[in-house]
Amino acid sequence: MRALIYGLCALLCSSPVFADSYRNCGENWRAAQPSRIVALNQHAADLVLALGAGSSLVGVAYLDDTEAGQRPSAYFGVPVIARQYPASEVLYAQKPDLVIGGFATAFGDGVTSRSGLARNGVGSYLLESACNGHSLDYFGHVRNDLLTLGKLLHKQPQARQLSEAMDADLTRARALAKPGKPLSVFYLDSEVKGLDSEGSRGFVTTLLAAAGARNVFADLNQYRVTVSRETLLVSDPDVILLADADWSPASRKRYLLNHDPVLSQLRAVRENRLIDIPFTHLLPTAASGRVALDLARQLNALDKKK
Repeated sequence: MRALIYGLCALLCSSPVFADSYRNCGENWRAAQPSRIVALNQHAADLVLALGAGSSLVGVAYLDDTEAGQRPSAYFGVPVIARQYPASEVLYAQKPDLVIGGFATAFGDGVTSRSGLARNGVGSYLLESACNGHSLDYFGHVRNDLLTLGKLLHKQPQARQLSEAMDADLTRARALAKPGKPLSVFYLDSEVKGLDSEGSRGFVTTLLAAAGARNVFADLNQYRVTVSRETLLVSDPDVILLADADWSPASRKRYLLNHDPVLSQLRAVRENRLIDIPFTHLLPTAASGRVALDLARQLNALDKKK
């Protein structure tokens, strides 16, 4: 197997032609004009597909929420090369010239690190919202991703259209916001190892604000937070937002909320003020404006039932 890796690396290293330079995560990078792209996360693949570059996608990995609980062999016609992150030999077997990650964890060590890929003639891109030390301007990060990848993939018109559509949807979402105190929302990311959620540094806080609501734990200056049942009961959110993911389906969260002796006492649970949402919709992507608008409409509908 090592011979296969070294052989592929030698092939890729034989004539790397870096045609385009771009800035990503505060550093300058170079890559050839991509014709064989591997997306290491579902939302990274979604961005490439939205730009109209799906014909260049030769592999996708780590699907989070496509029909939560299912394991498809293809994603919009693109082969799924690994259930989670692919082994190095699987990644290099695709002969990629650009690898795109949605989370920093997508890039490993050695030949699958960004520097390792570059040494082997493979370009890489990490979505700006996942860069180390990133700002909390999440919608700005999406615009930056669209601008950079649009140029790199020679899809600038599509990138501009997507950016403008996102901003238009965000404007419509803000217009739906009602005066007065916004609805308080608890976001339940996962129930596997406790009630995992996000604080002020997470994108969900920004998304909820765009939809005219407030993350009940927005005062916590953290990205990830894990709260106790008793703390959540005291917070008593108006609405609970449930991530629907392969590794933690919304249906399983609903069962927990309705059958746990403490959580079942929450007003949002008793009144069925629960919203299921695909996990990738809770990440900053080109679709985030549309997600904020749809969320604003659902929250308004629940607000009328108060």
